[in-house]
Amino acid sequence: MKKLFLLMLLPLKCLAQQPIQYVDPLIGTAPASTESARKHSEAGSELKGQTFPAVGRPFGMTQWTPETRRTELKCISPYYYTDKYITGFRGSHWMSGSCTQDYGSATVMPFTALMPDTIKSPPSSKFSHKNETASPAYYRLLLDSYNIAAEITGSVRSGMMRFTYPGKGRSCIFLRINSDEKEGKMRINGEQNEIVLCNPVHRIYQGSGQPAGFNGWFVIMFDKPFSQIEKLTDNQQTAIDFGDQKIVNVRIGTSFTSVENARANLEAEIPGWDFDRLRKSTEDVWNQTLGKLRPGGGTEENLRKFYTALYHCYQLPRIASDVDGSYPGFAQDTLIHKAVGFDYYDDFSMWDTYRALHPLMTILEPERTLHMVKSLIAKAEQGGWMPIFPAWSNYTAAMIGDHAVSMIVDAFTKGIKDFDVETAYSYLRKNAFEQPGTEEY
Repeated sequence: MKKLFLLMLLPLKCLAQQPIQYVDPLIGTAPASTESARKHSEAGSELKGQTFPAVGRPFGMTQWTPETRRTELKCISPYYYTDKYITGFRGSHWMSGSCTQDYGSATVMPFTALMPDTIKSPPSSKFSHKNETASPAYYRLLLDSYNIAAEITGSVRSGMMRFTYPGKGRSCIFLRINSDEKEGKMRINGEQNEIVLCNPVHRIYQGSGQPAGFNGWFVIMFDKPFSQIEKLTDNQQTAIDFGDQKIVNVRIGTSFTSVENARANLEAEIPGWDFDRLRKSTEDVWNQTLGKLRPGGGTEENLRKFYTALYHCYQLPRIASDVDGSYPGFAQDTLIHKAVGFDYYDDFSMWDTYRALHPLMTILEPERTLHMVKSLIAKAEQGGWMPIFPAWSNYTAAMIGDHAVSMIVDAFTKGIKDFDVETAYSYLRKNAFEQPGTEEY
């Protein structure tokens, strides 16, 4: 405990740079190459770190990432370092470091074309890591095939992209709903420079393939007028043409409850078109967050590993409620609920995180920990059982054990008690002495 105390109180000036500058979001995006990793993995999935270069705020609802895979299938991250082509820039709900699924996502891809109407397939681009910049608050990449500079920054529930075109050919953007079931819906409002996307979410593990009972909603706004390229239009994707525009800015609001709340989230978090201001604000949030731990020594490499690991600690669970507190009901509860006085969280990989992540958060983020405990209690009240691995707003029955007990009791013993203790205990006890039916869990 004494070592931890010293670690936290050392002045930030001991660091040569701001904490965010030590974070390398690309760590964990390439397969492991060590002999121990190869021995550990028979199936091959464990060889992959399964992280991704997520841009946004700590515990953000939606994270913004370059995309090298066009699917939401199980165990496929949106981005792999060794892939050769970029297929777009995604608003993602991937569980970083996992072998689960992305869900309710959508992708934006800039491209150029001399004759846009002749485009027959979704565009992609070669790229070089030499032209790639990744941080928690900002991502930039040069698309070699089109000579387009793509930039991303983000907030908690919203994101912003800036595309700088070369001035050769027509400036275009391709939009895709990443529904492998082809169930997405799209509405184009050219008069308002706006496109609305909806991607229904499906379960894996318990209830695999069944609808999860909610959608990923996207409100996408552009700062320039566009026309639609009809030939590429279907229910899941479209392409739009901005003519000879050199720079196109994109604002995107997201929600798990409705298009109206996606728009409200956007207007609350990114009301204007100042990309650089949003980037700076998000950088400040990350520096404040990461600066809670300040190593007093170590090499540049040590600091990079340390702060990258700490950055990964702030990926999950994710905030799933809108700015007004709305969130989708848990399990069979299909109502829209309101979290009053707390942020509602989802995607708890509790089997992995009860050991170290949640105990760390009781120290660094006691208020967020309280919100997480309240979120678990809300899930139990709506679903009838305390969940052990709640994800995509459902029970998963994934992994063994009952680790919500450890997380909630640990928080309580450390003084985080401002929740309904009796209700929490009743569901924890129910889990210990009763067994749910398959249809319940």
